[in-house]
Amino acid sequence: MRVYFILLYVCVVSANDKELEEEIQRRKIIEQLTRTRTVLLDDYHLVTRQIATDVYMYRSYRTVSVVFYPVMRDVTDARFTFQSEELHLNTIGSCSPQQVIVNIKHGSYPAVNPDGYDFPKNFVDPATREDIHTLELLSDGKNRTYSITNPRPGNWYALVYIKWEDPRTQKVEQQGLVADCQTILYTDLQVQREEKIELIDCYHGLTVEYSRIPATFKCMSVDSIEPISFNLTVVNTSSQNTEVSVQLQALSLPTEENYLINCAFDPRANNIQTITFSPHASAWHYIHIDHIDNASKVADCESYYLRTDLQEVDNITVLDLMRDDKGRFFTFDYGLPTADLQDATSLINITSGETKSLRFKVNQFLDIGGSLSIEASLLMSLKYYMGYKRELKKGALLAFTEDNQFLRAVICMDLGHTSTPLASGHCKFNDIVKPALFVLNSTDSETIYDKVIIPFPDSGTWYLTLKIFCDQVVCPCRSSGDGTYYVSDTVDEGEEDSSASWNNTRQGVSDCNATVVLSVSSTSCVSGRCSNHGNCLLNTFGGLVMSFCSCTAGYGGWDCSDDSRMDSRVYMLVSILLLTLSNILFIFSIYVAIIRLYYTEAMMYAFTMVFSTFYHACDAPAQVAYCIVRGNILQFGDFYCGLMSFWVTLLAMSIVGEKFRSSFQLIGAIIIALLTTWNMHSFVAFVAPVAVGVFILLLSWYLDFRKSKLMRYPRSYYTIYMPLGIVLVSVGLICYAFLQTEQNYKIVHSIWHMIIALSVVFLLPDVRRNDATNPFVPSPNYCRLPFCRVFNRSRGISTD
Repeated sequence: MRVYFILLYVCVVSANDKELEEEIQRRKIIEQLTRTRTVLLDDYHLVTRQIATDVYMYRSYRTVSVVFYPVMRDVTDARFTFQSEELHLNTIGSCSPQQVIVNIKHGSYPAVNPDGYDFPKNFVDPATREDIHTLELLSDGKNRTYSITNPRPGNWYALVYIKWEDPRTQKVEQQGLVADCQTILYTDLQVQREEKIELIDCYHGLTVEYSRIPATFKCMSVDSIEPISFNLTVVNTSSQNTEVSVQLQALSLPTEENYLINCAFDPRANNIQTITFSPHASAWHYIHIDHIDNASKVADCESYYLRTDLQEVDNITVLDLMRDDKGRFFTFDYGLPTADLQDATSLINITSGETKSLRFKVNQFLDIGGSLSIEASLLMSLKYYMGYKRELKKGALLAFTEDNQFLRAVICMDLGHTSTPLASGHCKFNDIVKPALFVLNSTDSETIYDKVIIPFPDSGTWYLTLKIFCDQVVCPCRSSGDGTYYVSDTVDEGEEDSSASWNNTRQGVSDCNATVVLSVSSTSCVSGRCSNHGNCLLNTFGGLVMSFCSCTAGYGGWDCSDDSRMDSRVYMLVSILLLTLSNILFIFSIYVAIIRLYYTEAMMYAFTMVFSTFYHACDAPAQVAYCIVRGNILQFGDFYCGLMSFWVTLLAMSIVGEKFRSSFQLIGAIIIALLTTWNMHSFVAFVAPVAVGVFILLLSWYLDFRKSKLMRYPRSYYTIYMPLGIVLVSVGLICYAFLQTEQNYKIVHSIWHMIIALSVVFLLPDVRRNDATNPFVPSPNYCRLPFCRVFNRSRGISTD
């Protein structure tokens, strides 16, 4: 009954302490946040705010926090406010400001590598995607603002985390010995909108009086990628007027850096300008007309009239891809509509005189948390796949297409619009020229196939535009030594063997056709997995979900394939041997406990040795780990038996009767089990039983001395053995609590094992034996003690 009430009390106290701790933390957050005031700026509108976002040290995408900001149309300035501070949740020490990193991006989560690992080779170049705005601030309670001029409307996402530090150099801190600090972030978004924007028709002319300049207009394009010819007329000019600049941008107001068209003209010489541009489909377009002093810095608007490179857009065929959903997070395919339930791969037949554009949609929130994989290949003849060597015809190396054609396929990828594929392997959209996503050559086995992976794809409509270019020149064709590809170029003037090269000439063609194999798919993480060295997990925050790789065995990187920071196998073996073999010294503790007749204590030391050995063997990197059962079971056994060893040792040192000692041992076993289950890493779970044990020890010594006026144990125990044991325990606790880092953990923790095992040898009092002369040597009559007679009786019974 007494034990029952003690257990009930412990459970109630533990529950109340946890609720009290949460209530105190909540009050501290509210108290600190009451000092935070949102400062509303004139002409700004408060859109959203988050008052208490927890921020953690970056370890993987598991430890990042995400903040969501909706931005409406016609915004000229988006002003993000951040205030980070430290919550001190206990009374130990003080909290130092942390360096908080904020990455802001439009359309999807920012794909970053704060730990310095490189992206995998197939990942799309981050420079070709939407800009990631980065802000660094200290968690010192001071406000920081970050403004984005003329932001794109839609969803913006901020990734928040404490700056990454190499965990191998960080100190291992014990809960309850250091300050308990939590970094929180307050953030809000205020926007300023342009109210004076006149609505016009993109497909009709615009007439504006010079006196109304500067002026801003907007119009909506139809669901088409055909070029728009826009007529602009400026009236009522005079000789004193200056030239006029025209900036045009899709989705948002134009800036000096972001625009589709930026040109100037003199309305006094020609007040009517026709500007032709490629639009975004079904999107708002903004036109800003202003005065300009130096028109030589921008293009002449005359150059945008009837541009020949835009006429090619008329031949584009747009095909909508079908979504093939797999019913799992971020798992779906896109392909041409088909009744085939097994495969959504698209086969696109294309000739040299046409351009085809495939479009598909990535949904906001639902699709942006995975990785989009795009693969493309030229469909080759059967000879290519069977490994035949290429044919030679008149000394020229032929391709492996069905008709032995020489061609190049250029594939462009764009978000919200199409680009024009160029023979140079680039893509052009108005004045923007960028490298193509894929350039596939029929004569080069290394570029027949290509693949890219886009982590956290942006929401919106994506376009893949394809065009093939025939080899239309007569040229020398020098093939590689192994005959795997040819090089089409002119012969250098200084080339010695020009005749040999000229013998390999061939006649080009103007018409060609090909079949392009295209696969567009989305999966969690990278292809639904994390190489062989991690687990693909999901992180959720406020309804937002993203997939990420949790790496194991020392691997790192986006897909857990980077082993650059992994320790060598020899180092890992040495580390695990140190942590496991250091427990061998507990054999000495067990031996001393047995010869001094402490059998319960000896069993506890034996269990501690076994659980500690197998736990550290299981907690090692996967390459050298060995687990006899699940790791959490071994971890519980290690912590529990370690605390129980301290408890039974302190009771053995106490001067109490056997009935009280056994009762205390049982009560301690139950309470320590509860504490270990509650939080085995907490300093309270360690200090509470040790403090109670020390109290019982000192109280029993005091009561015994007051009763008998004598010291119960031999003088040598108080003057030699116990002080030496206390010194060893103190050194061990200092190593365990203050000296451990991730880098030296194997050595320091192994020393902790050995010191604690040795300290027991000196702390256990040798008072149960009457004929002992040396505390480390068995008694002469040890085999005639009751413990030995148990085995003698067993042998006698078995022989009868």
